[in-house]
Amino acid sequence: MPREKIAVAMSGGVDSSVAAAFLVRKGYDVFGLTMELTGKESRCCSMKDIRDARDVANRLSIPHYVIPMRDLFQSRVIDYFTGEYIRGRTPNPCAVCNPVVKFGALMEKAMQMGADRLATGHYAVVKYGAETGRFVLMRAREKGKDQSYFLSRLPQQALKRVLFPVGNFSKSKIRELATRFGLGVAEKTESMDACFLPDTGLIDFIEKETGTSFEPGPMVDENGKELGRHRGIAGYTIGQRKGLDIAAGIPIYVTRIEACTNTLVVGPKERLYHSRLTATDPVWISIDKPAGPMRARVRIRYKHRPAWASVEPSGQNEVNVHFDSAQRAITPGQLAVFYDGEAVLGSAGSTQFRRIEHG
Repeated sequence: MPREKIAVAMSGGVDSSVAAAFLVRKGYDVFGLTMELTGKESRCCSMKDIRDARDVANRLSIPHYVIPMRDLFQSRVIDYFTGEYIRGRTPNPCAVCNPVVKFGALMEKAMQMGADRLATGHYAVVKYGAETGRFVLMRAREKGKDQSYFLSRLPQQALKRVLFPVGNFSKSKIRELATRFGLGVAEKTESMDACFLPDTGLIDFIEKETGTSFEPGPMVDENGKELGRHRGIAGYTIGQRKGLDIAAGIPIYVTRIEACTNTLVVGPKERLYHSRLTATDPVWISIDKPAGPMRARVRIRYKHRPAWASVEPSGQNEVNVHFDSAQRAITPGQLAVFYDGEAVLGSAGSTQFRRIEHG
């Protein structure tokens, strides 16, 4: 029988490089794909990353192809990213890039090139549930590196064709294996969220991309009293304390961003805590849409520890979440991801994410 053909999305980093090495050693017919996303120097997606990926492919003696994706990445990820900041929200670019670009357009290209499946260096696990007939996204073994949060928008048609070869390993083990395999990227610094940002920083990037200049504006308390001036709303997020320069006698945090009036609302730490939120655009992975309330642990940002809540769909496109205990800094623009143990039930809120004030 012919060997299963696997395309590996190779970013030039250690995780996808070791993923490719694993698959070669297991006897699969492997080829590498690297996306050309920006054509600019940044913390990832650079020409150096493409060269690193090609060098690893040469080391593994596998074909390597560069796939141009600038236009799609610009229209679906960068334009979304900059637009969200202009609207006073804190976007999650990976939550859009993964289903649309990497496991959307790139996966489709891999299939056109004859691949049976697409592998990446993400820290997550996919299992098949025989009883439900569904593919289930699971958390990685090393919880500090788990990326199921960023993958929680993937539909069944993508999950059935993905491989995450490094999902059951620790990061330290992956670096050790990269050294053992002689891949040359063992100590390469890993990219972070919004890795396409240049070293000049967020504000400069948004202003150049959009032609928009962020104007200073008022920072006010809940009663509307002005306490200071901000330097442009894109430079702030819910829960931020650093850089406010407000002498109030107590620590002061950003509690709300009102883009329509270019205003930051600030207050003491207790104003950051809320027990209810409403998120939109749900994607259900391991279950059908619930008919009523269900219990789940809910994660409201990547580094958030999942918290118990009641989760209930509302209408066709919303999900109401009521936490057992108030959570800090529920932030518009982030995902709400629902877990049953290690399994991802689904997620909501990649483009709309609202908190209910004083809930």
